[in-house]
Amino acid sequence: MKRPRDAIAFIGVGGSEIVRRADRGITDFARDAAIGAIKDAGLSIHDIDGYVGAPTATAPGAAHLDGADELWVGSAAKSLEISKLQWAVDLHRGFPTDMAIAAAHALHSKSCRYVLGVRALYSFPAARPVRESPAIGARFAVRASAYLARAGATRRDLYEVVALARRNAARNPIAVWRDRLVSFDEYMAAPMIADPLCRFDCDMPVCAAGAFVMARGADIPAGANQLAWLLGTSGGQRPELVFDNADVKPREIQCAQLYDGFSSMLFEFLESFGFAAADGGWKFVREGSADREGRLPVNTFGGSLGEGRLHGMGHVREAILQVSGRAGPRQLPRAANCLVQVGPFDNSSCLILGCDP
Repeated sequence: MKRPRDAIAFIGVGGSEIVRRADRGITDFARDAAIGAIKDAGLSIHDIDGYVGAPTATAPGAAHLDGADELWVGSAAKSLEISKLQWAVDLHRGFPTDMAIAAAHALHSKSCRYVLGVRALYSFPAARPVRESPAIGARFAVRASAYLARAGATRRDLYEVVALARRNAARNPIAVWRDRLVSFDEYMAAPMIADPLCRFDCDMPVCAAGAFVMARGADIPAGANQLAWLLGTSGGQRPELVFDNADVKPREIQCAQLYDGFSSMLFEFLESFGFAAADGGWKFVREGSADREGRLPVNTFGGSLGEGRLHGMGHVREAILQVSGRAGPRQLPRAANCLVQVGPFDNSSCLILGCDP
């Protein structure tokens, strides 16, 4: 296949181990992910001349210290010995989807040739147990409660999202919850964080990092792996515009990686993109349409609820792997186009990745 010179592709992807607590620092996790992505792209560190990060720590009680629970471009470049940066930016409170959008703009403007994107998170031991911090997720709990009442759904339907995440995580060797399914009885007995959301409805802070490398079609190395092309993007209050921008119809999406920091989010996202009827997202999940064998497999790597809280980097990584046919035991038979949405409601951004530019 001829590569369009100005089309943008993900040419490499990498990830570190994902653990709840670590005896090594955030820089080590970021280095593992970055080196893996650069190697996967068929490049060396000396080829990297662009960088994008979203370093802000988002966990309650975060220290917000570079090199502790945040990693800013200066520290990242020094750690990786990147010495030829022509373009670099750290996004304040940005998501990995925002990182990809910023990188695409830089590549289109020819500010650089190869952009490395890194998102690293580090979880310090909590000062207080989560059960003593009801404010965590309270604003999402209010929205979840209103949705359940309006749509006629129950906590059983929230459980179905958690169960789906754990089933998919079982196929993901780096997922925190890969070996831990949850029964409905266990779910109902779990401590409540903010009604109706219990501990299982909330993603778990972890120590981990993910990375990707992006380039224009004209600069893709000859020996690069199967590619994931960036077909379209969107953000802000109109995430559904990603379909128009990518010239891809919703029915042409074979899988979706949708942000699930809290289980209840998934219902509204399925509805806002037109995959489910209004107030029918819970039925979409309950009837199995989001399963691997369903009409739209969702969060095939386990999502944040199954893999761990990577703030959306796991969603981007999974989309790259599925579209490029390299997802291993969780590879779908059809994954030509994948939707990625990261962020809460009107503060999210979206990508559509495809195997054909």
